[in-house]
Amino acid sequence: MRFIFHYPETGGAAGDVLDPGPLGEVARAAEQAGFAGFSLSEHPAPGARWLGAGGHQTLDPFVSLGYAAALTERIRLITYLSVAPYRNPMLLAKAAATLDKLSGGRAVLGIGTGYLKGEFHAVGVDFEERNILFDEALEVLPLHWTGEPFSYTGKHFSAREVQARPTPVQQPIPHLDRR
Repeated sequence: MRFIFHYPETGGAAGDVLDPGPLGEVARAAEQAGFAGFSLSEHPAPGARWLGAGGHQTLDPFVSLGYAAALTERIRLITYLSVAPYRNPMLLAKAAATLDKLSGGRAVLGIGTGYLKGEFHAVGVDFEERNILFDEALEVLPLHWTGEPFSYTGKHFSAREVQARPTPVQQPIPHLDRR
């Protein structure tokens, strides 16, 4: 059995300012304690009512995991989870591939569809389209990670003869945790 350490989130409305100071220390301690993974979730714009009911703030998972990658050697770096519909799939693929490259192949991209309607509105994404956006991301991610030219036409995203780098260290593609 393997365990992951989920980086603490600041709960409630009072947690609107996070101090990322201990993140590096916590990541190193989790690795030294034998945890298999270190994870962060994603909430770029949580609603005040949700926070007041016990919701939480988070640091950006890709920036934070990149920082943790520089301070650790073996622990897996996990987005638990990144909300795929919040991001253009080209940008999501680039962020994940960059994290995988910089960490020497330790990235695990956990993605989901999301559930906070107000957060979707705040980031300019149609909540009702989240499943279609998620499916399109699942189609684009592996194409992007090949490093080969590709074209894609979907309802929300189109690309013609694009070629993206870096390619992830993990091949054929980074581990994709679909939840």
